Amino acid sequence: MRSFPSAPWLRRAHDLRDRLPVWAHPEWLVTAVAVLVAVAGLTVPLAHADDRDDLKHKQNQVKGQIADVRGEIHEASQKVAKIARRLERAKTRLAGARERLASVRADLADAQAAAATLATQLAEAQGRLAAARAALAQARADVAVQRDASRDTLIGLAQQGDARLALLAAYADAGDIEDVLMGETTNELVVGRQNDALVALEAAEDALEAQRAAVRAARDEVAAAKQAADDNVAQVSALVDRAAATESEVESLVARTKGVRKEVVAAREADRDALRRLEKREARIRQKIMELAKKQKGSYNGATGGLLARPGPGPVTSPYGYRIHPIYGYWGLHNGTDFGTGCGAALWAGESGTVINEYYDEIYGNRLYLAIGKVNGADIVLVYNHLSRYAVGEGAKVKRGQVVGYSGSTGWSTGCHLHFIVMRDGDTVDPMTYL
Repeated sequence: MRSFPSAPWLRRAHDLRDRLPVWAHPEWLVTAVAVLVAVAGLTVPLAHADDRDDLKHKQNQVKGQIADVRGEIHEASQKVAKIARRLERAKTRLAGARERLASVRADLADAQAAAATLATQLAEAQGRLAAARAALAQARADVAVQRDASRDTLIGLAQQGDARLALLAAYADAGDIEDVLMGETTNELVVGRQNDALVALEAAEDALEAQRAAVRAARDEVAAAKQAADDNVAQVSALVDRAAATESEVESLVARTKGVRKEVVAAREADRDALRRLEKREARIRQKIMELAKKQKGSYNGATGGLLARPGPGPVTSPYGYRIHPIYGYWGLHNGTDFGTGCGAALWAGESGTVINEYYDEIYGNRLYLAIGKVNGADIVLVYNHLSRYAVGEGAKVKRGQVVGYSGSTGWSTGCHLHFIVMRDGDTVDPMTYL
């Protein structure tokens, strides 16, 4: 239920914009327009009819000019908001793409490290296979030597006249030497040197079989290592492709984000230019109004406390002064006093005077200006904001305590209330110093 924008803050709006969220900037521009409309609407109480007509004519001219500028500012502000949303979306996508790129690069580094390990393991396995094959060849040679030695020994015995040994020699050429050793006949015939030769042959054949098994195991190990290496190569290749695609996406998003940021800066500068134009117009309008104010007659000099009657029912819900805006978060002036009147409550004239203006404002809703004359040499105007409807018309002469309108929630308002402003020579002051 607070209405923060005020004329003094127009001079600070330019510096504050960089501290505000992007989406808050358009509201400052609307505020500037609203204040201009408010100042343009001021006429001087007790003026002659010609002066009022002249001021009314000038007011209408200024309203038309401000309406044109309001359209320009609205368009620029909408552009800022739209571009700001695009920038936020681009930043979000860029952050996601960078996270994906970092993940892919980490996976690629792991895969490349694994590739080196697998290459080493494959080389070691291939070395073991080569060694196993060499050992197998040596075992085969050893078996051949032992068989030749055993054959020669048995043949020598056979030549001495033992026919069974001749048969044994023939069997040794093709049979299993272990069967020979286990035979009863061999146990009776082979003694000493001959027995040693047969044992050596058995050991050579055992070694040969062991080397054959080692070769088979080495072959399996090499095959597994090669498959792992091939799989890793495929994984690395896929990760390289993913990394390239992600890097391309990141580069595109970086370029797009830079482009959007430039658009935001350009649109913001356009808004600032519009604000500067409004500030110049406000100064010119204020000067004209103050010139007309000098023509007023009649005044009151004395204490101001209790000068005004209460403008409406309900407690004070927000006093006059500087504070953080409850919606946009900027430090600004709450240029009036809020009364928790509820909806449709009667609002009263704080003092006898003339209703010099009534109009609708985007920020303050339905507004009513009541000029009460000069107080201690300064022109005093009471402003009633957010009205649901009026009880008197523009130009009406009203008495202290007379109903001038009804409370509402028009314009920028979060609920039915009265935002009551006291203006002294066009500047807002704390209403409580007059109540």
